[in-house]
Amino acid sequence: MDREIVRTVSSESVLKNIIEIVTGIVGLIPEIDELENMSTTELYIFLFTAVSKSASNSMLSKQLNISKSAVSIATKSLLERGLIDSKQSKEDRRQSFLILTKYGEEIYRKLLKAFEEILREVYRSIDKEGTDRLEDAFEVLVNFAKLCKRIKESKHG
Repeated sequence: MDREIVRTVSSESVLKNIIEIVTGIVGLIPEIDELENMSTTELYIFLFTAVSKSASNSMLSKQLNISKSAVSIATKSLLERGLIDSKQSKEDRRQSFLILTKYGEEIYRKLLKAFEEILREVYRSIDKEGTDRLEDAFEVLVNFAKLCKRIKESKHG
């Protein structure tokens, strides 16, 4: 059965689709002055910090699949801009977590509001069946990403 699946699914086609999805979704990020000068790594760290309640440098390194030094450089830049802050863990003083500052929260809310407007337009342009299929597709993509991550982790420890 594996051979049948491999023959019917072109890895190049899947990769092209993933790139198109990623670049299309990145294109949905609203143009906000405070985000314009961020590197991709800084933007991802900012967003992960915003949606995660316990983002650490090591977790971000693993989640984003980038080196700890790259995370440290980007984190330092975001700290200097006043968008994030580092908070020491109460349970383990050796561990620290990143949190948004008040300014970072303000920028994140601005991003969410602009993103909501874009989504509202997208949803207005498709019917109920289309919105249901779109939401199902997001769920399938998230599950696909989680499965790929589990497979990679099981092979590389």
